[in-house]
Amino acid sequence: MNEVIRIKVANMPKTSALIAESHTLMRRALVALLREARPGWDCEDVEGVDELRNRISESSPTLVLIDLRLCGLDGLRQLRLAFPHTTFVILSDQDDRASILSCLEAGAQGYILKSTNPDQFIRALETILTGGLYAPASLSAMPIHPPVAANRPELKMSPALLHLTERQRHVFELLAEGCATKTIARRLDLAVGTVKVHLAAIYRTLGASSRLEALAKAHRAHATA
Repeated sequence: MNEVIRIKVANMPKTSALIAESHTLMRRALVALLREARPGWDCEDVEGVDELRNRISESSPTLVLIDLRLCGLDGLRQLRLAFPHTTFVILSDQDDRASILSCLEAGAQGYILKSTNPDQFIRALETILTGGLYAPASLSAMPIHPPVAANRPELKMSPALLHLTERQRHVFELLAEGCATKTIARRLDLAVGTVKVHLAAIYRTLGASSRLEALAKAHRAHATA
């Protein structure tokens, strides 16, 4: 039995990480961190986007960690189109909601702040490797935009969201504002369990598997309103 387990583990694909960062010191520090924390991973670094494209084509890395300043949102979108099966993780020092959600909407599987401590950095990558999305914990506490008057125009809905009930749209609007489940329940005078049911329906409609994915969709809807 143990023999079979060893064979299966040995045949599992090896994790490889490619780090694209313009600052040599930062880039090499991240490579050293990954090699120390996860000796079984293949970790390499590149300096620019052109070199990054060539390396992805040649080696098909499991993860690509890229400095937001190096590629920008347009560059991220182009990379996602060119390499749809590659997992991209943004490295940034911008801790604002618009930047985080814009990157997730553009196709990043994670957004990691450069101020993140090493242990949290490794945990973030492991979350992403298991199919999850990762963003700073501060995301849920930040409003998408400053509060506006109560008589603001109705939120413009994408075609998928038109299938929501009126109550689900109310829940969605509060979700888009960054409200926690208990806050939504209090503001709409609903039981927390009822809000969770509405959230589950919203996630299905949006094609989202988590609150974080739904927030990215919410940002897109607000941006087109």
